[in-house]
Amino acid sequence: MANINNPHDKFFKESFSRLEVVKSFIEEVFPKEFSDKINLETLQLTNASFIDADLSEHLADLVYQTQFASQEVLVTLLFEHKSYTESFPHWQLLRYMTNIWIEEQKQEKQPSVVIPIIIHHGKVTWKKKPMRSYFGNIHSSLVNFLPEFDYLLFSLNTWEDYQIANFKNIFLSTTAMLLKHSRDEKEAFLKLESFWIEKLKALDEAHEVGFISSIFKYIDNGINLTRSDLIIIFTKVSTTVNNIAMTIAEEIKIEERENLTINYVKGLFEKGLQAEFIADAFKLPLQKVEEIIQKIKSSAN
Repeated sequence: MANINNPHDKFFKESFSRLEVVKSFIEEVFPKEFSDKINLETLQLTNASFIDADLSEHLADLVYQTQFASQEVLVTLLFEHKSYTESFPHWQLLRYMTNIWIEEQKQEKQPSVVIPIIIHHGKVTWKKKPMRSYFGNIHSSLVNFLPEFDYLLFSLNTWEDYQIANFKNIFLSTTAMLLKHSRDEKEAFLKLESFWIEKLKALDEAHEVGFISSIFKYIDNGINLTRSDLIIIFTKVSTTVNNIAMTIAEEIKIEERENLTINYVKGLFEKGLQAEFIADAFKLPLQKVEEIIQKIKSSAN
């Protein structure tokens, strides 16, 4: 499984793991030549992960399978979270696709047609080009030896805010707007305050406590906004949403203190200091320090 450490990846994957979000994305965003042929009734998220360790920093893999014009096809959602574009995206996609086909071969399945999809939310424009262009001006006799395939590219920075706001699915609309403006400065982000409040109210009415919590954590961790500014927005929605925000904020504080303690213990332990000394220095229970050291040892193996 890909190691997803980036807040953009985590939030994207949580949202796009929802079947209704992907259905809405296909209906509202896909080119008609594809959306008209995809049978949304057969669309399903697969649990398999086909990305190898070398790609774990770059891609958050979500693999969907569906009927396409009466044939099975794997719909693959790949999310590039960097603020810059990839110079050679085909290399990563080809390795990804090959992993899928190898896995299908192991299971004695007929190879499926893979549609790579890149959702890009960086500020720099993604300049899409064919794989053939990587090789320069080669002789026509060599062209047949080059692998050639396409991918669907969706750059959020090419969509107007009103288009995103009008998406029928609230999760898709909220996710796309957050990702598009994830690198905004505070003033620019707060200009959309009415949008955030509107979507949070709708989520509150739908009793989507989990997703509201995810939004708070994502903004707190991935966007240029102070926690106080964030709480003010949530306070304007409802008492319930305000309570969620305050609870999550307290949980984050506790987690931050815990992580700070772990880092202190790790630093001293790696310098050769004993658990008893560390516990006494930080006024911590010896058992807690020993548990932290054991986790440090386990992660090192």
